[in-house]
Amino acid sequence: MLITKGFKYRIYPNKEQQKLLNHQCFIYNQAYNIILDLQKETYEQNKDKDKKDKTYLKASEIDLKVKLALNQRELPFKSVVAQQARINANRALEQAIKDKNKGFPKFKNSKMAKQSFNWNNQGYQIKDSDNSKFKIFHLMKMPLKMRYHRDLPNNYKINQITISKSHNKYFVSFSVTYTKPNVSLISTSNLDIKKAVGVDLNINEYALSSGELIKTNSKLLAKAKYDKAFKRLQRKQSKRILKAKKEKIKLGVNFKKTQTRLNKIYEKASNIKKDLHHKISKEIVDKFDLIVVENLKTKNMTKRAKLKNVKVKSGLNKSILDTSFYQFLSFLEYKALHNGKLFTKINPQYTSKTCNKCGSIKTNLTLKDRVYICDECGNEIHRDINAANNILERGLKSFGLGISLLDYKQKAFLIS
Repeated sequence: MLITKGFKYRIYPNKEQQKLLNHQCFIYNQAYNIILDLQKETYEQNKDKDKKDKTYLKASEIDLKVKLALNQRELPFKSVVAQQARINANRALEQAIKDKNKGFPKFKNSKMAKQSFNWNNQGYQIKDSDNSKFKIFHLMKMPLKMRYHRDLPNNYKINQITISKSHNKYFVSFSVTYTKPNVSLISTSNLDIKKAVGVDLNINEYALSSGELIKTNSKLLAKAKYDKAFKRLQRKQSKRILKAKKEKIKLGVNFKKTQTRLNKIYEKASNIKKDLHHKISKEIVDKFDLIVVENLKTKNMTKRAKLKNVKVKSGLNKSILDTSFYQFLSFLEYKALHNGKLFTKINPQYTSKTCNKCGSIKTNLTLKDRVYICDECGNEIHRDINAANNILERGLKSFGLGISLLDYKQKAFLIS
């Protein structure tokens, strides 16, 4: 089975190497912005013309214009970085044309804490070092110390290299294509219904149709972001920014020190949450062959509080965003794909309010009701497991395996 996957490692550049990497990030941003300006000019020139008369710049012409613009500013640059900026800018523009709601691509800001640039699959080397925990990654004639915490797969082919900087930490990411042996692809013809699961996502726990409840610990992880000391530092930073804008002065050293402290708290919470999501998603994918989830849209889930101006819902919005449903679902999806498992999303409407036994809808169910008691058949079950059962049933029907969960629980059901 052919798989394309990302492998990310931390690198430890010295001060001179940091300056060179930061400069390439700056060059990438400038080239990207120049290309977006060129695309805007092209659009203005073509908007009133007939389709036959419209003209567009070739890739070589764009590269030449970028080269001239950077040379005029006396900025030394690598052609590969500028070319990768052109590829990504064009790709962003194509996506904006397809999805008109996205609008025109945003310009890159070199003052942001997170920066990156792309490199192609040429001109690099990965060599052994004296310490088995590290490798030496050579790029642009720089030997960069790389923490080699996991091996790259056998017979891999690197598609692209990304150097990124996040809060003064540097990383290298490899987009790798390789063949994964001994992967049996699951289909509707060889699916064991016992290994199918529905997953209901909630703030405090993820409920599985198998009856398991997995804690998310989202409130505990986000606690540091909402304590008094953290909020006080945030207010202080806001005042410094306002003062700098008003007096037209640069932000001082104290601002950077305080921001580093805030970033560490954010980063730690984010890393712990990501690690937890990796572990939970791996456990589910290893255990089940069909995974069914709700097609949740976090923007819609957190939009209503502003419209209704309800303080309680506003507090719930924070919890929804802190739980990071999208991240967890993306982990589940790619791991299922890489292991030959089936993964599908279903319409989330009424999954919590519908009885998984008789199908009646309980309209008066509230968020405080943690146990679902059906008014029609008397079915009593944990509300989230009830929702997970409904999610699984809809997923099975979407694959043409329309069976009732009641029949499934009464007898073993195997698709042959």
